[in-house]
Amino acid sequence: MIDLGRWMAAYYASPLGRTLDLMVPSSAKRKVGAKRVRYIVAFRPVESQAEAVDTKRRKRSVKQEDVLQALFASTLPVRADDIVAKAGCTSAVIRTMEKQGLLQIETKLEYATTIAHKPHPEPTFELNEDQRAAVDQLDACLEKSEFSVQVLFGVTGSGKTEVYISAIRKAIAMGRQAIMLVPEIALTTQTVRRLQQRFSRVATIHSSMSASQRSRTWAAVASGEIPVVIGTRSAVFAPCPRLGLIIVDEEAEPSYKSQSAPRYHTRDAAVKRGQIEGIPVVLGSATPSLETWLNVQRRRHYRLLRLPRRVRGLAMPAMHLVDMNEEHRARPGVHMLSRAMERGLEETLSRGEQSVVLLNRRGYASYLHCAKCRQVLSCPHCSVRMVFHASTKQAHCHYCMRTLLVPQRCQNLGCDGTMVKFGLGTQRVEEEIGRRFPSSRVRRIDSDIMQTSADYADLLGAFERKEFDVLVGTQMVAKGLDFPFVSFVGVVSADTAMGLDDFRSEERKFQLVLQVAGRSGRAETGGSVVVQTFAADTAPIQHAVKGDFEGFARQELDRRKAMGLPPWTRMIRMILADGHVTKVRRAAEGLAERARELLAKQQIAVEIMEPKAASIARIRDLYRFDVLMIFQTADALMRAIAVMKDEGLLRPRVKSMAVDVDPVSLL
Repeated sequence: MIDLGRWMAAYYASPLGRTLDLMVPSSAKRKVGAKRVRYIVAFRPVESQAEAVDTKRRKRSVKQEDVLQALFASTLPVRADDIVAKAGCTSAVIRTMEKQGLLQIETKLEYATTIAHKPHPEPTFELNEDQRAAVDQLDACLEKSEFSVQVLFGVTGSGKTEVYISAIRKAIAMGRQAIMLVPEIALTTQTVRRLQQRFSRVATIHSSMSASQRSRTWAAVASGEIPVVIGTRSAVFAPCPRLGLIIVDEEAEPSYKSQSAPRYHTRDAAVKRGQIEGIPVVLGSATPSLETWLNVQRRRHYRLLRLPRRVRGLAMPAMHLVDMNEEHRARPGVHMLSRAMERGLEETLSRGEQSVVLLNRRGYASYLHCAKCRQVLSCPHCSVRMVFHASTKQAHCHYCMRTLLVPQRCQNLGCDGTMVKFGLGTQRVEEEIGRRFPSSRVRRIDSDIMQTSADYADLLGAFERKEFDVLVGTQMVAKGLDFPFVSFVGVVSADTAMGLDDFRSEERKFQLVLQVAGRSGRAETGGSVVVQTFAADTAPIQHAVKGDFEGFARQELDRRKAMGLPPWTRMIRMILADGHVTKVRRAAEGLAERARELLAKQQIAVEIMEPKAASIARIRDLYRFDVLMIFQTADALMRAIAVMKDEGLLRPRVKSMAVDVDPVSLL
């Protein structure tokens, strides 16, 4: 683990102390939740003559004799509380005997255990031919006990989880432990429940755990008593003494990238840990990241495992693309849901089946503007529009979390126009579906109302029990969740995945549409998907509707290669921030110029872009500038970081600077 910490510190330009501190929770260091337990480790059953003479003057009490008799019948060490119970005395008797030298007691810190579950009977279904081939390949890798990266590329509903379970079971049979990483707390709750049904001891690690839960879990894993660990980012550092397998589910998810220093990518940290420990790593996805897909083609230790069909011979859902430009021309007025989506919802409700509706934007309206002067209500502290939330009747900034009461009239001098809500959010979609289908039961899942893992578990459990009909949510409903009664999926706007000035926006759009479509038709009833977009002719949408990952990956990789962008190259994004725009601009320009000179002297090839204001130019009253550096290899990037660290380039005189290696977003 120290080797892993050293690599992370070097690659992600972070101090080693901070990196190692990240790897062990503070609650585990402080042993939060541990209790002091007293053990009797020795006692004096035989007396010398002198002691016998002394005993005549100072007789042992009846209770002390009872304690000694209980100790004769016990195996040392034994908990003092257990002896107290057997002897029928109080702890004061034990303390007195310790003072008299009759007992030797040691105190240990222990946690209330244990993480145990009663597994359900194994399901009776058989793995299909594709799953069996993948399992056989993983079993062979585990038996070799050597490093490799197995990329499990399977369509949605192809049974990747069963392949994971088989691999975990093999690792346990070999006396090893396994870590399974998932990107979202929502996925953790469902995945944990399913693995608890198959294994007797499963530990979970995620950000919503209390300090005592985290500390207790950490200790149980470190002792080796817990063979299976499931969790989000920090679970990659689980202290498994006999680690034999790491699984990264939905490996392309951007939430695997930490947004605080060190800005590590969990997938890459998992691969590096696997390399250091000499164990196989499994990366699973229906839409692998382009980094992983290119590694499959170029790196010998990456191997591709395919699951091209759904389990039980189920068909992929029927995809229907709606061009909202044509929809608006054919249907006057403001309509969030196209006619095709309304029909899909209506037919699904009439059959008593369930629907999932995705809009990757929370809140009620995207922004508020004056109908007269067109002035948009923006955050006074950030360069972003404020989003109206119907639940609070306020405008919210999703960056600094400030809220404002929404004025009825425009605040510009001399205007006094009416403020109008414009655009879509999950709250508005929930309201629209409830209005259009008044008998339907609609619930919403997004970070505005889901605060803890228990909130996610409760809502998803209710959906699985068919306690409501339509689940409206952001991207968290798009990945990994498995609901057998969902036969219809609607994507209200595929265009919300687009990001300005972000070269990954097309990849994100493709992944989101294809992944959410996969929530439909996971039972014999079949499924259908309606995708609404204003960019129907773009490559990501066309490939996603066809379910053609490899065609999209080929085209997008060619585009990135021509532009010299990752994954063909490596990128560092330095984000400088300060309360004075002139100061931060000059600091960014100075950093870029000094880096060019210094790296040229060291003969490190690099392309350094001209500094410019970040896409979101101001957050929390701090102005932000980007310095982008592009390297041809990871080795050149690491050499550059070491040189810039030594020369003090990573400590400019501004309020803050973040060094983001391999950024997943440029926003």
